[in-house]
Order: sequence, then structure tokens, then C-alpha cells
Amino acid sequence: MFARLVGPDAVCCGVVKADAYGLGARPVTETLMRAGMPLVAVFRVDEALDLLSLAACRRVLVLGAVRSLCPMHPLVPGLADGRIELVVHDEHQLREIAALAAGQSIAIRVHVKVDTGMGRGGCGPREAAKLIETVQHTPGVALAGVMTHFTSAGTDADTTADQAALFARMLKGLQLPAGCRVHAAATAATVRDRTYHHGMVRIGIGLAGCIPGSESLADAWAGQLIPAVRWVSALSHVRSIQAGQSVGYGQTWSAPQDTTIGIIPVGYADGIPRQAGSTQDRAGASIAVLQSDGKTMAGHAPVIGLVSMDQIAVDLGRIEGCAHIEPGRMIEVFSATQDGPSSLRRFGAACGVTPHQVLVGIGPRVRRVHANVQAVASSRESWQSATAG
Repeated sequence: MFARLVGPDAVCCGVVKADAYGLGARPVTETLMRAGMPLVAVFRVDEALDLLSLAACRRVLVLGAVRSLCPMHPLVPGLADGRIELVVHDEHQLREIAALAAGQSIAIRVHVKVDTGMGRGGCGPREAAKLIETVQHTPGVALAGVMTHFTSAGTDADTTADQAALFARMLKGLQLPAGCRVHAAATAATVRDRTYHHGMVRIGIGLAGCIPGSESLADAWAGQLIPAVRWVSALSHVRSIQAGQSVGYGQTWSAPQDTTIGIIPVGYADGIPRQAGSTQDRAGASIAVLQSDGKTMAGHAPVIGLVSMDQIAVDLGRIEGCAHIEPGRMIEVFSATQDGPSSLRRFGAACGVTPHQVLVGIGPRVRRVHANVQAVASSRESWQSATAG
């Protein structure tokens, strides 16, 4: 979808930092490269080195400020053959990169980062033109890109437009070499406004089929993306409780009437946010309970009480036929769907965190299974069939 959206004049860069948001950088990168994506981005040197060992990996952009590389560093061969590109944040870093290049007689490809409001890295707009010019006159360094990063593209259209205008003013009048790609948009900015695409867009959480930010922005694109992540578990215990009986530490939730509760063996050690559970004063997240066939939807059950280290409790009482739900019934912590209370975006919102935080917080005890696109599409069709009735 993103490739169609940006068209032939821009390329997509898959952001696979933090182990592809916890999904597995190596398999995700291999999938992206097979699909024709020309490069991926990471934050750290060790992430880039790991991906370089993949035969399918073409180019990796390191977003963090890489400094103090020695000539024997294992990253140097990747810099020499152009498979690794660096982001330059200031002149001091540029001098270090140039010194390494001179000692190795290589040309290192770099992207200059311009800070238009994030305040997190890069040079200010007033210094940017000089730094970009310096890069172009520095032996052993080739200008491959000029970039910025928006602070609030998913939620604040006006601030994003102001940053984009500041970036455009900085770019005006610059003579950039052929092949130098200007890029500013991550996932939310990519779908917000085509004028933000420039020569490249950086897609991170969008690779999971999720648009971050406001409900209106996400809903506008809900039909365009197939969610690619689904967290599945099963009920380990089912029991009946009486009205007034509390569940969980601190007795923060009590049953308003007689009901059936289910226990699921995942907790905050596995990445379920502590605040996922409903209390007497606040509604929490909901999980999807499947029918006994493991495919169609039975209903949604709210997480109740404080999340424990290894388990959560859910109220099954709202689901028709809950008396017949037994241990072993499959559930989805979040589902491969754009809508519904158990979508990744709405699960995160109910927990007070972003979809990014949900994904990177999933612990190592949760087994990752990488399915093909057809399998994900089939999952989505099952959901639609279940909710259409």
C-alpha cells in the first residue's frame, strides 16, 4: 500500500529498529527485501551488523549518531561497499567519519539530519545549509540524503505543517547531488499529506498494518492496510464468581453481578501493560474470545483488575454462552484487525500507551511465529465474517 501511495518518485524505507519493534528484524527485513524495498533503517550499529549477515539485505541506514569507529570495526566493510549509510548530526561527527574514510580510501554515504522541532538530534535549520555544503566538499563522504523528523504527525496537522515549511525553507536554494534523497515522513506523515513524501518515506509501525495517531487519521486508512500482527493465547482457567467478589491485587475490581471469569497466562512480564485492567473507576482493554473452532469470534471480554506478572483475568460474562467456555479456548490479546476493541491501536489506547510501546514491550517468553501475507489476509477475512453477522 505504501509503495502505491508514494508512487514512482519516492522509495519506502522500512524502519526495523528495536528488532523490528519486537517482531524480529531479520525475518521482517528478509520479507521487505523480497518485496522490493531498497533499504531499511535501524538505530544502532549492532543492529546494522546483524542485518548485514543477511544475503537479501541491500542497504541499511543507521539513524543514531555513530561515532569513534576504528579502522578495524566490523562495520567498515559495509561502509566501504555502500551497504551501510550513516546519519550525520553535527560537524564533529562529520570530521570523525571523514577521518575514517580517508584512512580506508573509501566513500561513506551519509544523510544529514535537520532538527525542525523534535530537539532530539541533528543540527538546527540555521546550521544545516553549511553542514550540507561541507559534506559535499569533504573527501571520502557522499551526500545520500537530507532528512528531518516530525514531532506529532499523527495528532497535530498544524505543527506538522509548520515543521514541513521550516524544512522546505532550509532546502530552498540548496544544490543537492543527483541521487540524494530528501525524507521527512514516517508512517503517520506518509498518509497525512503527499507533499511530505519527498524522495523517501520511513515506514515503521505501518509495517505492522497500523496507523498511529488520531482516530480520524487511522480510520481514514483502515481499509487500506492489512494488520500484520496478532497475539494469541488461551484460557488456562475458568471459574464463576459472585457479585461483589474482587479479582486481582489491591481489590481494584469487584464483580457488579454474578459472572464468569477467565485466566490467561500472560502478564506484565510478557508485555501486558500494568494498566490494561479495568478498575472500579476506569475501563481497561478488551481481548477477543474465539469460538471453539479457533477462527470465528465469540465476543470481547474486558481485562479486569491489576495485571499480574504472569497472568491476567477477563470477565467472560458479557459473552453469549459464556457458561460453556472451558479452559483451552483460544483468545487474542490483540487481533489482526483495524477496528474493534481488540485491535492493536485500540488495545494500546485503552492501556494508555502507543502501538509502538505495545509491540516493543512484548517479552521474550512470547513465541513469535512469522506467517505469510496470505495467512494474515485469511485471518482478516475470518474476522470480517465473524463481525458481519
